[in-house]
Amino acid sequence: MTAADTRTPPGPPPQPVLPVLPVPPGPARPEDLVRHVDAVSARLARLRGPLDADDAFEDTRRLAGELGLSTGDLDARLRRGLAQTGSLGPDESAEYRRNLRALFDTTGVRDPARPTPAELYRALHHTGREVAAQLAAALPAGSGRTAVFLGTDGEFLKPCHDLLASSTDASRVCYVSRLALLGDAERTVLARTSRQVFGPAEVTARGAAGRQRAWMDNGLVASQLARLITAAREEAHAAPGGPPFEELFLRRFAAEARYGTDQARRMRRGELTLYGTPLAQTDAVIRQSITTGLFARVCRDLAGRLPVTGRPMTLVDIGANGTQPALLMGAARLADEHADVRVTLFTSHPGRWGRPGVLFRTAPATRLFALGTESVKTFATDYGAVAGGATHTVKAVDHDQQLLAHFKHLAFHRAAWEVRAGR
Repeated sequence: MTAADTRTPPGPPPQPVLPVLPVPPGPARPEDLVRHVDAVSARLARLRGPLDADDAFEDTRRLAGELGLSTGDLDARLRRGLAQTGSLGPDESAEYRRNLRALFDTTGVRDPARPTPAELYRALHHTGREVAAQLAAALPAGSGRTAVFLGTDGEFLKPCHDLLASSTDASRVCYVSRLALLGDAERTVLARTSRQVFGPAEVTARGAAGRQRAWMDNGLVASQLARLITAAREEAHAAPGGPPFEELFLRRFAAEARYGTDQARRMRRGELTLYGTPLAQTDAVIRQSITTGLFARVCRDLAGRLPVTGRPMTLVDIGANGTQPALLMGAARLADEHADVRVTLFTSHPGRWGRPGVLFRTAPATRLFALGTESVKTFATDYGAVAGGATHTVKAVDHDQQLLAHFKHLAFHRAAWEVRAGR
């Protein structure tokens, strides 16, 4: 036996050192978000397998170095990254903290104020398992459809879905902010009067739809969509054996885009500023939007915002009312009545939409799923800056939250890998 025969057999080769993805904090463009998520998905797909907590921590340390940050206090930076809320109002902030504490309790974090990197990785991995399992159930692989994830929530949904589907071409991210649905005059007036309409918190109390309303929700397109969706959903829910939501909504949507029937009704009844305390100037700007045909114009333009994939699309979003995916589905069918565009909406109340249809389906959004998709992201919609007059709508978050998002991606990658292996 030679000396070589007594050596411990070599283990698997180390993971390749892949480029990290630094993003400068501050104002950004929607295409920056899309490019970043595409790059993250491609990077994770090139890993030969999932990283454990120690390797994920070292990978995140490399990103800190690329960002020009000190690397000796990385665990403290990751904890500071948890301070974000990713929400508009105080109710959402409190809910985020409650859900985070429940997650830490479930996963055995000894001191929630100072989770260790290993504890934090375990908690994020637990969340990632929920997200990956829900995605796998709602969006089966091999459907021949492209999943289009809407907004900043696509940052974690796309890489998870791509790994489950074994292809980075399985999905896209499309960013259409609620701010993009506003006319120029609406944007100016509604932002300027936000505190007068909504009070110091600048949001309404949480309503039956499941979330708070803010100044941009009073814009004509968003408020009109809320009326159309609510009417169709209530009718579908009240008559389980009747037409599904999609049929009722698309009929109302097409009629409204062509004839403006409900908008005319709002004018007659003075139902213009729908949320908060109406003001003469907010009523006036909504009236102006109606008379100048803003709703139909935005609906026509939105069809061109969807990515061109060459395959049928399923728009995927998480929310209470499904405003954006319903709007984009309706806009696509206005442009082409044969457009094969469907919706999967993750929502906390999936049973409120009547019987399942073909074009519009709901899936349960548990608190853990929502926590995993809606928090600790690299990009956010910069509502506060826009209210102050800024022209951009998207921002890259601070370095601490970026580092935590990177760490979270690696935990989610492990979770999706395990869910795929267990199918």
